[in-house]
Amino acid sequence: MRKTLLLLFGICASMSVIAQQTITWDYDGIARKYKQYVPSSYDGSTAVPLVIALHGLGDNINNFQGVGFQVVADTAGFITIYPEALVDQILTGSTAWNSGAGVAGFSLNPTVDDVGYINAIIDTISSQFNIDANRIFATGFSMGGFMSNRLACELNDRIAAIASVAGTIGGTLTCNPGSEVRVCHFHGTSDGTVGYGIPDGIQDNTFGNNVADWISFWTSNNNCGSVTLEGQFPDISNDGFTVEYVEYAGCNGNSRVVHYKVNGADHTWLGPNDDVFYTTEIWKFFLGLSPSNLVTASVSEHAVSTIGIYPNPVENLLSLENVDSRILNIAVFNTTGQKVAEFSGNDNSIDLSELQAGVYQLMVATEKGILSNSFIKQ
Repeated sequence: MRKTLLLLFGICASMSVIAQQTITWDYDGIARKYKQYVPSSYDGSTAVPLVIALHGLGDNINNFQGVGFQVVADTAGFITIYPEALVDQILTGSTAWNSGAGVAGFSLNPTVDDVGYINAIIDTISSQFNIDANRIFATGFSMGGFMSNRLACELNDRIAAIASVAGTIGGTLTCNPGSEVRVCHFHGTSDGTVGYGIPDGIQDNTFGNNVADWISFWTSNNNCGSVTLEGQFPDISNDGFTVEYVEYAGCNGNSRVVHYKVNGADHTWLGPNDDVFYTTEIWKFFLGLSPSNLVTASVSEHAVSTIGIYPNPVENLLSLENVDSRILNIAVFNTTGQKVAEFSGNDNSIDLSELQAGVYQLMVATEKGILSNSFIKQ
């Protein structure tokens, strides 16, 4: 369950030793480790969110940090933790979470207390840094996605929300959350490793719930009503995928159930050059935001649409593509919603050399409406 997870950014060399550290410590009599990233903006005066990112089967923290939550953290101001799973000595010889993902009642590392391990990490980080106890989030890919769902089932008194990618509720796990949970899930319909469930009703996820069952479980648990928002992201990246979005809100306890259905995608984490970038979409979900650029039946001619940009990631000069009307204004916002740059005039390129490295939102006002996209500044 590590398939096609690639390093998205060449950022590791630019990180300071202080900002990023690999911590090794003893938990339950076993040496465990995690990588932590503290943004330069952190000074301890304000409580900050904590994002726990969990790798897939056979992966490690050095590779998985390539999904780039630390890049988002630089502008959003949260602390990021990448824990590492133990090697399964019985069946695979690979790193594996005790996630509940399993076949015929068998799962990997079934005696390892990974829920307790992650809970202990939260205790440790909270004792060292000023962490907002109401904004502790978990996410993961593949088996890490299964593990994030296990945390939603068993540690939801501490985890405020989870976002899983290509990993649902494990087949050997009995999930009894006892309360509502904010959950989000990303999954490719052509996933050959952890099946989506195509056509509807097919149980091709051999490790746990298919996506329809995942949605049914969490909407029932959260006592959600009907769909409150759905649509499709603009198909502009030429990546061969289309992304559908469905959201159930109005659930008990202000919870939500959100799903990104990626038509044609296999077992992968979509990056900054795709129609959606999972990392930034996950952070927006954790913030409680919904997409603003969905194509729906009710979209007006002045609705927010996606603009093509190049290159992305960008170092200095960002070019705007396929703008068919005069540009009135260009604004750049960081991940906390603060405007950090503004440009006027009908110019199809902007100089971003003064921006710090991080993830940003671009808003372009034209005579025909608003265009938007996210980009990474290197």
